[in-house]
Amino acid sequence: MNIPFLSLKSITDSFEPQLSETVAQVIRSGWYLNGEHNRLFESAFANYTGTAYCVGVGNGLDALTIILTAMKQMYGWKDDNEVIVPAFTFIATAEAISRAGLVPVFCDVTDDFLIDVKKIPSRISSKTCAILPVHLYGKVCQMDEILELSQTHHLKVVEDAAQAHGATLRGRKAGSWGDAAGFSFYPGKNLGALGDGGAITTNNEELANYVKKIANYGAQKKYHHEIQGCNSRLDEIQAAVLHLKLKRLDEDNQRRQQVASVYSQGIKNEHVVLPYGGQTDSSVFHIYPIRTKHREALQNYLKAHGIETLIHYPIAVHQQEAYASYNKESYPYAEAAAHDELSLPMSPLLTPEETKYIVETINQFKL
Repeated sequence: MNIPFLSLKSITDSFEPQLSETVAQVIRSGWYLNGEHNRLFESAFANYTGTAYCVGVGNGLDALTIILTAMKQMYGWKDDNEVIVPAFTFIATAEAISRAGLVPVFCDVTDDFLIDVKKIPSRISSKTCAILPVHLYGKVCQMDEILELSQTHHLKVVEDAAQAHGATLRGRKAGSWGDAAGFSFYPGKNLGALGDGGAITTNNEELANYVKKIANYGAQKKYHHEIQGCNSRLDEIQAAVLHLKLKRLDEDNQRRQQVASVYSQGIKNEHVVLPYGGQTDSSVFHIYPIRTKHREALQNYLKAHGIETLIHYPIAVHQQEAYASYNKESYPYAEAAAHDELSLPMSPLLTPEETKYIVETINQFKL
């Protein structure tokens, strides 16, 4: 049996023939940017996340960068103002802070790969302006406690929800907790486009208008540029594709949880640590992340048996060369996660036979 980590073609094919017809409709319309499909998707995604506003942008990195840039200009933040961010995440989260001309301050994570809320207070200084929690792998952070901290210290909260489309905490969706949130629609996401794409969600009308202005060259009216902006747009084809796929997102997420449940109930190997203590109802499992002290051996073993796995992520952000000035800092749990994490195949299209084979193969792994 040959099981890829994720077959994007199979997922795309599962939306046919509606997907191709949707793309064809956009092509036939002759309108490819800033059109009706963007408006329809933005409205639908805002409604889905439980927010008042959604602004489509070019990608997830742009989404976070534009949010922070807007806040910096609106609230008068300085270049040395700090944003607290987990030390274990995809590097784009930290890069958004840097691109906005702010300073990332790293915080360790817990065993569930999410920012350690108990350690946030020690990272707060007089220069701190925001907290940027990451709903990594599809699980929402402890947002109640983060919001309480933000209110106590008068900080903004920006959610990185790039991996958490449809994830909920106490019935409230990712992207609706903070002052704003950034989403990515990279093809491999739970809600993925046919290329790059992103969105910003917020309940703040002033912020929504400001990020929209930044993303449109700093202009609300054509050729009237009030501020220095950038060009970051969700094109009409991607918006139409996302609008179609959004209708099946909850169903696909439920299927991911079913696959995760088979993994969590079936994997019995002393060398493997299951995510979230084996619980599967608190994540939409963009990634199913096991931990093992024998990652290379297990990964090679699974590859030899036709099972593709990936690592998310092999280097903690503070240890990246791009953040060399932070390399001497120590965040033990982030570093352990980078050393031990291994991502099993995860897709709403994984069959029971494939999932069972993966479980049985892992259970047979020995040193």
